[in-house]
Amino acid sequence: MKTQVKTGLDSYSVTPFCHLERATSIHGRCRKTAVHFRNITAVGVLLGLMLGTAQPALAQFDPSLQFSPVTNPNGVWSYGLETVPLGSPFNLFTLPASVPASPGPGIDAWLSAPLGTFMGVFHNGTPLVQTVTTGASEISQFNQGMLAMNAGPNDEYALVQFTAPANGIYTIQGTFEGIDTAGTVSSVSLLANNVPLISGSVVGFGPGSDVPLSSGPILLGAGQTLAYAVGGLSNNSMTALINAQVSAAAVPEPSMTALLGLALVAFIVRARFTGKCKAVSV
Repeated sequence: MKTQVKTGLDSYSVTPFCHLERATSIHGRCRKTAVHFRNITAVGVLLGLMLGTAQPALAQFDPSLQFSPVTNPNGVWSYGLETVPLGSPFNLFTLPASVPASPGPGIDAWLSAPLGTFMGVFHNGTPLVQTVTTGASEISQFNQGMLAMNAGPNDEYALVQFTAPANGIYTIQGTFEGIDTAGTVSSVSLLANNVPLISGSVVGFGPGSDVPLSSGPILLGAGQTLAYAVGGLSNNSMTALINAQVSAAAVPEPSMTALLGLALVAFIVRARFTGKCKAVSV
């Protein structure tokens, strides 16, 4: 539908949502040209999206606080291993265990059945500092609530893997710390979709060995992954994961209000042109 309006020597035809057709009288002859309002349309689209976009939902995930000794995978968290090189297929640990500790009780762990306590993911859920002997003679000190990983005898990597529950923008961070009382020697990494992002080396015992790593923001689809990994020698590789956190902001999606916003803007644009000019029949 077109509405024709005249102002002085020019007349305009308004086609909703498209363009203006201007008829200009030059020496008694009529010439029509199209006057597009792309800028107005762009503003309308932007305003509509601003009005109708859902606010992003924030979420934080802590692998230590959310550790499960009975379920693997555990919600967004999975515990497993990869062989060399890092980025090989991820395999879940299948053996839940209580590892003897002093002063006790034991600490929780997910282990590889063939390797026993030589490698795994360990968690001290007790209110006490625990001393744990793993493998043949590796002695490690676990503070309260501490989560740690131990590499395998053939340099297998122990991983704590996060699976995105929804499309979103994610960040991953954590500090790796040696807790082998004889001095940890390990290689540590952060991964996205099983591809290493950033790596470091932990050497020593306690806070002096700390290696903080972080990466993001990273756009993930639902079901895609981030991970913490620890590799190293067959002995002396027990490495704690401290202050670890995955943070997420859901990707906003246009809602029905966005569509209504666009329709409202288009109506205002049309009313503005028809209100300023006097409509006449063609």
